Amino acid sequence: MLFFLLLEGFFSSLLVGYELWSPQRRTMTGPSMQYHPELGWVSVPNYYDQNYFAPNIYLRTNSRGFRANEEFTERVPPGKLRIICSGGSFAFGEGVSNDRTWCQDLETIDDRFQTVNMSESGYGADQMYLRYKLDGAVLDHDIHVFAFTTENFRSMPLTVYVGHGKPVLKLQNGKLVTENVPVPKEPRVLTWLGTKRVQLRELRSVKLVGPLVGSAVSPKDAFSDGPTEEQSQILDTMFEDLQTIEREKNSVLVLFCLPSKLHHYEEDGPTPAWRNWLRAESAKRGILYIDLIDDFQSLPVTTRDGMFIWPGSLQYFAEAPGHYDDQGHEWVAKELYAGLIAIPQVAEKLALHSEGQAGRARVGPRSKR
Repeated sequence: MLFFLLLEGFFSSLLVGYELWSPQRRTMTGPSMQYHPELGWVSVPNYYDQNYFAPNIYLRTNSRGFRANEEFTERVPPGKLRIICSGGSFAFGEGVSNDRTWCQDLETIDDRFQTVNMSESGYGADQMYLRYKLDGAVLDHDIHVFAFTTENFRSMPLTVYVGHGKPVLKLQNGKLVTENVPVPKEPRVLTWLGTKRVQLRELRSVKLVGPLVGSAVSPKDAFSDGPTEEQSQILDTMFEDLQTIEREKNSVLVLFCLPSKLHHYEEDGPTPAWRNWLRAESAKRGILYIDLIDDFQSLPVTTRDGMFIWPGSLQYFAEAPGHYDDQGHEWVAKELYAGLIAIPQVAEKLALHSEGQAGRARVGPRSKR
């Protein structure tokens, strides 16, 4: 029995070791990512790998470091409406090719759109905001889709996320200030451990001891109760600043709440308090708010399951499972498009740009909002 236990432990470690050091197993901050003193990390400009996520699932960035197959001028091209997509990994498109992300799918649905995907894997809502202010506000645009899952708010108070330093937003005298900048570079061993967290969780000892230790030392998760007073003030000021920028740009700000795989099972989990707060905040400020979670939960479970990359899929990144697959991105894009064209300001802009002709849109019936 002792020999068997030792053998089991050895092979468990061997399998995890293969996952840790295999050249085909990459991490979130792989070769396409680089350090950034203000944001923590960004995509490497002019990067291309035909087999980045898996065979023939490619990643390309342009000279600005945006996930795109084209360059973007400061001015919007004639006859186009430009949409900027801010977000984390669910908007970046972890595990799918450039042309299959929901942001890019909007162009497929309606060729009057030009979309700019400036999302980044691992970003919290604070980093999305700072990235937009740094790189997005300099571009003329008509619509800014600020996309998030509720988990994107969890990392905001953190100075380190998955082994990498990040900025932190604070409120001083009613104004937002950015702390922990320049973002310190974490020791390599901590970065390595942070980026390999998915593989390390597969160790049998971690699976056994981890939950026990976590339940013993972790207090009640206050995140499920919605934003604290301090978080509410920070987010309120952040959204107000975004509104000011969009007014100056004659652009429409849209807060876009994305479903995740968690919403299969946690209908009464941390999401409702945050969604209620975001809905109330949007109404108070007159910000357009689109939430797909109810529509997602009304789908048949087989349809929902078919919208995600599952463990065991051929993927080089341990973080890819749980993110949208091609079908998931297509569904999100169609739902977002239906929500966008129902917005009077957007419909008016589309009418002007189509020069009185109907756009060549291909989309199903609009879901109720």
